[in-house]
Amino acid sequence: MKLSSVTSAVERAQPWLGTLVSIRVEGLALPQAHAAIDTAFAEVAAVHKLMSFHREDSDVSKLNQFAASRPIRVHPLTFTVLQIALDLSSRTNGCFDISVATQLADWGFLPTMSVGNCAPQGSWRDIELHADGSVLFHRPLLIDLGGIAKGFAVDRAMDALCSQNVRRCVVNAGGDISVSGEQAERIALDRGIPANDLPVLELRNGSVASSTGLRKASWHYGHKVGPHVHGVSRLPSPAERFASVVANRCIIADALTKVVLAEGANSRNLLQQFGATAHLYEPEGRWVHLEP
Repeated sequence: MKLSSVTSAVERAQPWLGTLVSIRVEGLALPQAHAAIDTAFAEVAAVHKLMSFHREDSDVSKLNQFAASRPIRVHPLTFTVLQIALDLSSRTNGCFDISVATQLADWGFLPTMSVGNCAPQGSWRDIELHADGSVLFHRPLLIDLGGIAKGFAVDRAMDALCSQNVRRCVVNAGGDISVSGEQAERIALDRGIPANDLPVLELRNGSVASSTGLRKASWHYGHKVGPHVHGVSRLPSPAERFASVVANRCIIADALTKVVLAEGANSRNLLQQFGATAHLYEPEGRWVHLEP
């Protein structure tokens, strides 16, 4: 019987979560490598289908339509992300808030859908999670999990790969990246503008998420706004800021980038709570390293 040889690396990419998701594995025979990647992409697809703001049949859309009138049962994966999101809201004093979708829709970053019916003073505190897996909004809200779901999908894909005894693997969902294996992955901290001297981060056995408003910034009533919102003030985070957060889990790194973009260097103590570090580029042209 002929045995399949072990490949050096297999990498594939698919469009999910509004970006291109790539998955690379090393140390498996070719059939096993592709099977592992298939399993990982299935996890990413499940998160996309459940948590997309744009899909009419997603849990997020169902909550935005009906949760202000009655409890809505959601998938356990969605419920888990909501639990983590509300915990982060509590620990950041509301700086991270999934109910900022109303502002994002008003600024043109999300489709407009019944924005006029939403309570402008609504927040994460109006989201009630029930033990039976259902969710109730205490007032009309629009939630968006775009600031946390990509990181969760990366974690789910990475867990699926690690269960297949992959020697080394990398999952990259548009800059939300997780690496498993002893060899470091070199990741350029790309702020979205041409530069010859991009800093390079070396990551092993961990996760990083990077975010900036520069690529998608637009003008709204004479003000430059990006797609990130301070959950308390409901003002846009500085569009020229760039934040890259390193943490054990990608869902945490993903969410914390939004806090660092909003709070800048004031987020240092919060990063310490999660054992995370951050590389922050300020609009005036300087890099700040934030660590516990």
